[in-house]
Amino acid sequence: MAVATYHKRKLYIPKEVENKLKLSDGDRAEIEVLDEGTFKVRLKRKSGMTAAEERLIDRMINKPFSGKLAARHFRRKDYYDES
Repeated sequence: MAVATYHKRKLYIPKEVENKLKLSDGDRAEIEVLDEGTFKVRLKRKSGMTAAEERLIDRMINKPFSGKLAARHFRRKDYYDES
């Protein structure tokens, strides 16, 4: 069993739990309070992809293109209208 720490409205999860669950930025948790002092947490990924797939796509989207055709590095905002 791992122990999490609550501080300033945040619950800090131990690294060993983060690694086992393969958590990544943007993952959400659904919390159900069962009774006083007991709750259940259900992990909700930000998409149907695994954490490794999310990281790979994030790197592909955010890493500047460095091919010979490019006169300069392209950024995500060069391709997408963020408005």
